[in-house]
Amino acid sequence: MNRIDIYIDWVPSNYSARPIAEEITCVATGKTLEEVQQNIVEALKFHVEGLRELGEPIPRALRGEYQPFFHLSTRAQLKYADRFITRKALARETGIAEQQLSHYANGQRHPRPEMQQRITSGLQAICRRLSLIL
Repeated sequence: MNRIDIYIDWVPSNYSARPIAEEITCVATGKTLEEVQQNIVEALKFHVEGLRELGEPIPRALRGEYQPFFHLSTRAQLKYADRFITRKALARETGIAEQQLSHYANGQRHPRPEMQQRITSGLQAICRRLSLIL
């Protein structure tokens, strides 16, 4: 089974998704993370059908069965996390100021890779702690 890496970002009013591989020209949007994930999977199927109908070559990754693997931008991670935790809690966990997290979430600033990793690690740590009470 082929793996299709999908990049998901948050733009002013919704999530957007696209395959990372440049040879797959397909995009989708959605108001929720779940919706954009579903929409990109459907868009990929529609894309393959269209290529077949036109007699165009199908990118290798889309031949046969494939599985999407989603990569969220820092903005998308923060937007999604806003549904479940406060920025204050994330700031406390990561050591990154709330205002800085807001700048990242709003696209006013772009975090360096090490800051992205701190945010991801902070979210994962909060999830692990919460899972202990279930």
